[in-house]
Amino acid sequence: MLSSVEGFKSVVLDQLAEGVIVADADGRIISVNRAAEELHGQVRLDVMPDGYSDSYALLTMDDLPYPPDDLPLVRAVRKGESVVEVPWKIRRPDGSVIIAVGTARPVRNAAGVQIGSVLTMRDETLRVRAEQELLEAVRIKDALLFEVHHRVRNSLQIVSSIIALPLKRVQDELARETLALTQQRIEVISTIHRSLYELGKHDQVDCIALLPDLCKQVVETYSVQEAIGFICDTRGELVLPVSKAASVCLAVTELITNACKHAFQGRSPGVVRLLLDGATDQVLIQVEDDGIGMPVVSGKNEHRGIGMILVDSLARSLAADIRIVSDPSGTCFTIAFTKPEPAPDLSHALIANWRSKDL
Repeated sequence: MLSSVEGFKSVVLDQLAEGVIVADADGRIISVNRAAEELHGQVRLDVMPDGYSDSYALLTMDDLPYPPDDLPLVRAVRKGESVVEVPWKIRRPDGSVIIAVGTARPVRNAAGVQIGSVLTMRDETLRVRAEQELLEAVRIKDALLFEVHHRVRNSLQIVSSIIALPLKRVQDELARETLALTQQRIEVISTIHRSLYELGKHDQVDCIALLPDLCKQVVETYSVQEAIGFICDTRGELVLPVSKAASVCLAVTELITNACKHAFQGRSPGVVRLLLDGATDQVLIQVEDDGIGMPVVSGKNEHRGIGMILVDSLARSLAADIRIVSDPSGTCFTIAFTKPEPAPDLSHALIANWRSKDL
């Protein structure tokens, strides 16, 4: 039978899986349980706060001697703070180093007077090292993906240049126009890949940041003889995965192209307006012109251009609602869809969590 309450408490503390160090009101270490002894590889009692770091070889996560005043237990002793889930390193007498994570709290009596402090800790070496290895793997993955996007963009630029070579020599107007439109579509995709590595992202694109300049370039291409007006209104952001962003950018530039090519036939150029509204969960994209309107077509099997095919593809991939209003005063394409939920990126969530803990 245990002879005293203190002996009973000591036995109980030794059964705990977590390390426990108890200090009195002055900060003198008066108790170290078995788990804490195993973590440190030693037991030293009667150590005062200024000697904690030296006596137990405590280090910061940068492998520097831990400043005594910053130690969790010292902060609990001297300032009455509760310091939760703080990491540090311990160099054991055998030279091995482990990573501990612990919490220090002041201990107060019924009157609220601080009569001591307690530090609980656990060995997190394996977890932290696994996270560090995973973080390094994520960094390498990101670097490789950025390089891939850079190389894809360069390859697309080469393809675009090859297409441009025969443009001036091709006599057939339809063939020349087809080559020019193909080059334009390649430039759109190339711009998406360029934005990925320039903005430091490898899987998402803000279409509202890209489309105004892309569409302005299209309008300028068709403003050689007479200028076509272009007005762009942007609201919020529209961040999409690469594949869906490519569909949106291609569809919108095709609609702008169609407006420039067909809306002002037989009359002086007018104005093309673009609305990109991503301020809410309901995305609204409008391409509007004040031209002559679209010709009336008979039947659903009427031949359609690439632009409408891309718009239909966009409608299927994003469950978008496509509406067309056209009359002799102009045409308005409206594309509306619910902003898709971002796919969880566990690797970057891990980085954010790591940085928040400053591990």
